[in-house]
Amino acid sequence: MELTSRTPVKEGRLLAIDGLRGALALIVLTHHIFFSFGSRLMLIPSSVAVSLFFLMSGYVLTRSYDGDYVRFLLRRFLRLWPVYAACLVVAYAIANRPPIWTEFIWFPYISPLDPKAVDPPMWSLILESWAMPFMPFIVWAGTSSTLRTAIAMVIILCAAVIYAPTLVLLFFVGGAFLSKLELRSSLLESAIPQWLGKISYSLYLSHALVLIVFVKLMGPWGSIFSIPIVFFAAWLIWFTLERPSIWLSRRAARTIP
Repeated sequence: MELTSRTPVKEGRLLAIDGLRGALALIVLTHHIFFSFGSRLMLIPSSVAVSLFFLMSGYVLTRSYDGDYVRFLLRRFLRLWPVYAACLVVAYAIANRPPIWTEFIWFPYISPLDPKAVDPPMWSLILESWAMPFMPFIVWAGTSSTLRTAIAMVIILCAAVIYAPTLVLLFFVGGAFLSKLELRSSLLESAIPQWLGKISYSLYLSHALVLIVFVKLMGPWGSIFSIPIVFFAAWLIWFTLERPSIWLSRRAARTIP
């Protein structure tokens, strides 16, 4: 694995970042499998993985941000919402509960420890989505001097005293600061991590739902038997829903003035 400096120009995606995203999604899946057996062995690695997801979002979005704020928000909505909404519908059907409709617009914030969450990973998508309107601040804070980044982080810490979830912006600003560097890794750029990276968003949001169904039917060992279905479901969601949403977000960016 190699980190190299570069000038802050807008470039295409880095394959190593895609591979890392797939590896982190796999860590979160492993945590939930262990958790179905009552083990918290993977809790800390999973928490670190989610934090790195936020860091990578700041990294990737800063590299691609062109200052067109409204178009940026539209693209992010079209990119994130369809898979999120579909998984939320399925989650409420599995839980056999009437939906809380505001959750479809990422409100209110749900703690990662909230037992009422019908899809456990959804809390992080709520944070990610509400961080998007702060993208100009994130870019401003992370792409200039180290002093400006430090000042921005102090501002975020002060805001977090009032509203704790604001802390997530630290990771986005950190990712923006690191956007001057490139990550290269032959391992992460190989075929399997790349495939995992491609389906990582769908895998992240859907895997807990498959595990819940299998554990209900078969007990803790159902989480092991569900693994092939977990990956198939993630690929199916990617193919039928996520891939079109990516196309739509890019299309909207090109056609909407």
